[in-house]
Amino acid sequence: MVPRIKLGLKLRVFLSVALFYLAALGTLTYLTIRSQKNLLLEQMGDRARTAINLMELSVAPPLYKWDIRTLRIVVVEAKSLRGVEYAYVFNAEGRIVADFHEMEEELFSVFTDEFGQRAIKSDETLVDVDHKKGILDVSKPVILGHEKLGGIRLGFDLKPMFDEMKQVTVKALLIAAGIFLLGLLVIFGIASRMTSPIEQLTVAAKHIEAGDLQYRVSLKRSDEIGSLASAFDQMAERIMHREGELKQSQDLIRRADRLSSLGMLTAGLAHEIRNPLVAIRTFTQLLPERYQDPEFRNSFQAVALKEVDRICSLINDLLNFARPSTPNVSAEDINEIVEGIVRILETEAREKEVQIYRRLASSLPKIFIDKEQIKQVSMNIILNALQSIEGRGVVEVSTRLFTKNHSDQYIQIEIRDSGAGIPGGDLENIFNPFFTTKKDGGGLGLSISHQIVQEHGGYIVVESQVGKGATFFLNLPVRPPNQQEVKDHP
Repeated sequence: MVPRIKLGLKLRVFLSVALFYLAALGTLTYLTIRSQKNLLLEQMGDRARTAINLMELSVAPPLYKWDIRTLRIVVVEAKSLRGVEYAYVFNAEGRIVADFHEMEEELFSVFTDEFGQRAIKSDETLVDVDHKKGILDVSKPVILGHEKLGGIRLGFDLKPMFDEMKQVTVKALLIAAGIFLLGLLVIFGIASRMTSPIEQLTVAAKHIEAGDLQYRVSLKRSDEIGSLASAFDQMAERIMHREGELKQSQDLIRRADRLSSLGMLTAGLAHEIRNPLVAIRTFTQLLPERYQDPEFRNSFQAVALKEVDRICSLINDLLNFARPSTPNVSAEDINEIVEGIVRILETEAREKEVQIYRRLASSLPKIFIDKEQIKQVSMNIILNALQSIEGRGVVEVSTRLFTKNHSDQYIQIEIRDSGAGIPGGDLENIFNPFFTTKKDGGGLGLSISHQIVQEHGGYIVVESQVGKGATFFLNLPVRPPNQQEVKDHP
């Protein structure tokens, strides 16, 4: 299938008008050349009629008297006429009685060609063009009183006329070509003037689409296009104003969401820290009584260190959630990130007898992300998938490009496992801080992952069926560099 060639508006306007102009100019040139040719033929015909009429005056008396000698003299004199190729005088029966070639074999013979047969039968002057031989054939009957004595037939060479016609044609084509080229320049100027404002509007629309809301068209025209440009600039001004209002609203929502999350974090952190502190407090109360017991001291040391490490881990997770690291955005290949994580986790997967399958789409575009943050998200979810499988199982990691809302492109990382799955009641809570189904989990991993993906302008979708596993879809937008926004939380 031949691919369609996309033509710009200026080129389409230019080609449309140019083709119409070419057709009109070509038609006019053709009609001019044809008219000139007909004019030359008409002039040649008039000259031939004049010559044969004059010759008739000299032929009629000797033909009536059957004076063959005089007829031959008259015919031979026809050689002096410019361009005459042949001259015949024939009697009423159509037999040649005089020929300026003076060929004896033609005397008293009858014309066998089409034009000769018509000349014999006709009672009026005939003018025909023999295009094959390039001859203008003229015949006229010789009538005296009411009696047809015979006729005269002359042939004129059309080659000089054809040569002149060629010169006229060449001149006409050269003039037409010059006019056409000049017309093309005029058409191009008109097309440029017509389409230039539209091209400026197109460029402005692309700037607005790319996020440059300060770009303006500023066309100084009093026609409809000028009104359109003015309306476009006003629309861009309103969009920029609304964008500012929207950002303010988003900041307020983000702060409110942060306060809400911090409230949940405070409650969760108090609950999570209480348990290790209770254990440490209990051992501390018993320490004076059992200080001399080496086994007790060793147990106390192990428990205290373990619980302190747990508190430190909770605090670190809390800090990561509340104040994520400054993003370092660059163009990255998502397949390379996923491939690197899978290689790291393959050893652990083999120990658990879990197979990791990769289905990575080829030719994915690079996207502007914080590589370390997205690596952290992918690592966390793939690791959760491995830990959800008891015994043998499978984890599938796929990447693909898809389009949302007919225009927004996303790269999707799909992580599917054959684990126990997530109960329906837990699905809506898995991204809440400190929510976990693990015995030793802190409940902040998925919350942080969800936050990072949102800060990249993406979103996470989870599907699960108890007993058949869960599937996480990480969707990251594909945007030009000036559109990618990765922000710190306030």
